[in-house]
Amino acid sequence: MSTSEINSIASNRIRQSLGESAVVLIELGQRFVDQGFEISLVGGPVRDAILGKSVKDLDLTTNARPEEIQKVLKGWAEHIWDVGIKFGTVGAKLKDYVFEITTYRTEQYEDTSRKPSVEFGKSLAEDLARRDFTINAMALKLPNFELVDLYEGLIDLNNKVLKTPLDANISFSEDPLRMLRAARFMTSMDLKPQSELVEAMKNLAERISIVSMERINDEFNKLMLTAKPKLGIELLVDTGVAEYF
Repeated sequence: MSTSEINSIASNRIRQSLGESAVVLIELGQRFVDQGFEISLVGGPVRDAILGKSVKDLDLTTNARPEEIQKVLKGWAEHIWDVGIKFGTVGAKLKDYVFEITTYRTEQYEDTSRKPSVEFGKSLAEDLARRDFTINAMALKLPNFELVDLYEGLIDLNNKVLKTPLDANISFSEDPLRMLRAARFMTSMDLKPQSELVEAMKNLAERISIVSMERINDEFNKLMLTAKPKLGIELLVDTGVAEYF
């Protein structure tokens, strides 16, 4: 079976999992396309829909700038808010569905901070490259539900492998909180971390020190609330990350 055939099957699975929200997403996608923009469902909602889980909060990415997003949504969404507009994100609500629509982004990190300077990107490929793990780096282009899987997240999801889209050393150095997220995803989704990912955690364990205790506490609590937190805790201990928080 070819990659295109596999992606087509996955796209149909996603559409079925989305249920009534698929109709809303088609409407939304068509509005953006009619105005000359691209828009895609991205990240966790795509992953969860492939797994057959229900999806309510819908994360999307587009080449439209924030002010253009607001114009497209006006007259369609029941509520629109701009609390994240500084980072390119516009929120909206229609019926029971909540949307967060973010302009394509690229990010630059300082060595002493995990807070990036955000610049608007030009392509979906650029945006997907900055995602934390391959299973979260899939997108569904609207309104046609075309699956975009540049980093083989679908294969990794099927094989239960946890990998980063780009070099794990770069990914974890830029945002060390991703090391804690790796432990959580490994535990919550029963994934096996790639050996290169584990080595990167060992190499960069001390980098977790630049993350605020509030963010660490939040992520660690999510890990502890999974079904088998022991596995994630062992990963953090074995790699030395736990020593620094």
